[in-house]
Amino acid sequence: MENAQNTDNIKAKWTVMAYMAGDNNLDGAALRDIEEMSQTGSTKDVNVLVQLDRLEDKQTRRFRITKGGGYDRDCLETFGETNTGDPKILEDFLKWSIERYPAERYFLILWNHGGGWWEEAKSRAVVPQSSATRSRRSGPGISFFRHKPEAPGHSNHRSICYDDTSGGDALDNRELKDVLARTCTLIGRKIDILGMDACLMNMVEVAWQLRDSVDCIVGSEIEEPFDGWPYTEILAYLTAKPNRDAAAIAKETVRRYIRSYKDKDETVTQSALDMSRISEVMGKLDALSDVLIASLDSASGLIEKAWDRSPKFYDQNYIDLACFARNLRKKTHPDIKARAEDLLAAIKTGKDKPILCKGKLGKEVNGTCGLSIYFPEDRINPAYKSLDFAKDCKWNAFLEAYLS
Repeated sequence: MENAQNTDNIKAKWTVMAYMAGDNNLDGAALRDIEEMSQTGSTKDVNVLVQLDRLEDKQTRRFRITKGGGYDRDCLETFGETNTGDPKILEDFLKWSIERYPAERYFLILWNHGGGWWEEAKSRAVVPQSSATRSRRSGPGISFFRHKPEAPGHSNHRSICYDDTSGGDALDNRELKDVLARTCTLIGRKIDILGMDACLMNMVEVAWQLRDSVDCIVGSEIEEPFDGWPYTEILAYLTAKPNRDAAAIAKETVRRYIRSYKDKDETVTQSALDMSRISEVMGKLDALSDVLIASLDSASGLIEKAWDRSPKFYDQNYIDLACFARNLRKKTHPDIKARAEDLLAAIKTGKDKPILCKGKLGKEVNGTCGLSIYFPEDRINPAYKSLDFAKDCKWNAFLEAYLS
């Protein structure tokens, strides 16, 4: 039986683990994406596994997707309502996947709405304005973004994998870091690729938080269209080239994502990050933060203009890192210019670079590098200081000094 348990414990080349948080307005999109996966399905070299929590029937199911199978044919287990924002639920799925379908490499996909690093501070709620007014795109190809408008009674602005019937719970940064760290212990090394089929997740803060658990991250720095990733095309490449390493698969995922939106009147970004080199970005960003703090008296106008001219996302809370650095390069502040140039050199795209590959469509994202950073317009979310990034980089100190 093709979908039976791997009782011989024979290692495949890859095991793909899609954690689909569909207990929200993406329930129907989950079924369509599973159908896309079944156009390729699993092979002897590649296991395609899914755990889906649904809104419609309050059930959770596990699948090994086969070619020509899908939702109705490939279900292996069904159990009751789960909370996709509970780290134990994700951890149980990862443990099940790794023990039942061991592989040489692992590709984890977190599928849902996303909000970047954002989470609620316990001391006070600092929530961006409702995104309801921008949840539709105008033009010939109207679609919803995978960024959910705020629901009454609770916040939806917390990281990733929101669950509407569990009080709007989601996986925050600490929970995700801890789960992935324990998963690395289970497999004895880092997860090869973390793909985030969700909005706004490719941020320097998120990358730094997960640097010790993942080799490559693939995601978007802006809102994703409702259709998300093109799973048929991505899995077709993976199953045809299972011997390719994580960097090659990550880069091809970016290319196929961008290609899938050509001629669809959508604005999209996607990038692949090499976590072994994220410290290079951190070092240059720390140095830039230092000189910005030292130059605040004379450079506040320059900083304001650089922020104003940079592409902004998530209700003007996030900005593109490269565009901001470029806008800082002025002769009147040679120290700032030098540190901005250093940062730009560190975030160039290519082999042996922190940004392995990037792609974009739409004039709104011209010049973006595929990596954003938190830079709010007026006040700082108190939860920000709890991030590893805020503790390890002077950027938070710069924001506090500048916005005060």
